[in-house]
Amino acid sequence: MTVDVGICSTDHVNAEVYAALLSELPDANLVGISGESRERVRKQANSVGAAAMSHQELMDAADGVVICSTNAAHKALVDLALRNDVAFLCEKPLATSLATAREIRDRCAESDVVAGMAMPIRYSRPMRRLKEQYEAGAVGELIAVSGVNRGRMPGGWFVDPEQAGGGAVADHTDHIVDIVRWITGEEIEEVYAETTTRFYDIPVEDVNLLSMTLSNGASFIMDGSWSTPQKNSFWGDADVELVGTEETLAADCFGYRYDHVSDTGHGRHTESIYWGADPNNALLRDFVAAIRGESTLAAAATVDDAVRTAAVIEAAYESVERGEPVDVDR
Repeated sequence: MTVDVGICSTDHVNAEVYAALLSELPDANLVGISGESRERVRKQANSVGAAAMSHQELMDAADGVVICSTNAAHKALVDLALRNDVAFLCEKPLATSLATAREIRDRCAESDVVAGMAMPIRYSRPMRRLKEQYEAGAVGELIAVSGVNRGRMPGGWFVDPEQAGGGAVADHTDHIVDIVRWITGEEIEEVYAETTTRFYDIPVEDVNLLSMTLSNGASFIMDGSWSTPQKNSFWGDADVELVGTEETLAADCFGYRYDHVSDTGHGRHTESIYWGADPNNALLRDFVAAIRGESTLAAAATVDDAVRTAAVIEAAYESVERGEPVDVDR
């Protein structure tokens, strides 16, 4: 059975990536792309041989959609998918506030529609190996965790606090917090955060450092800054290190890269090419299989996982405002 899928909104930078991958999946038929900007929707749709549609037209045509809107629009589009019994993956973060994230979770709990978050790092082979090693006891007792998810400043609505819910904290906390919870089974109990706007003239923070405490007492430090230069040869990183009583283990999600150097004089002269297995592709394959009834999205981040991350993000911003550690309200 071929599954009809679509991209709901082109606002997020990953919409184009997901559309290209879905158009190549043998069990998926990319029926359409929807969005507010007719010109951008038409351009992306034409590039992958799909139809440009309104959001409602896409819901009428698709079995499942990947929601790639601004963060503030997630709730309305999730509601639309649920009303039309359409499966969805939603870009992160789930919402611009913890209260709204909880409303989305409660609404999803009333439906049996396949629902998940577009969090591909759980499908990264290095991260999966790290989880296997941790669960086998290789680390021993967990003492400390460090993680980085630094990237280029994306601009656009990502630096609009109303549409994004914040800056680099809102954009880059999700992946590493989620993967540490997934690997260790521990929750984040407390957050102390410091932020600043250092590199760009924008109304939100571009630098942040989160100092957290896990439920087993281990410390967890994370840098989720937009500190990668715009002209850097690769967009950023996603690394985790686990320090234990027996061993220290680490995983680099995008470590499989080589440098390509060009002397054409056009664009970047040096480009880093990632050649490892694509976690985005694995995520979308699992989503299509779940719609077909062949998978339960067991590895994917759930809407409840997204609420727990939203609680960490909200605690981080509260910590910045108060200048002290804040308990995470899960």
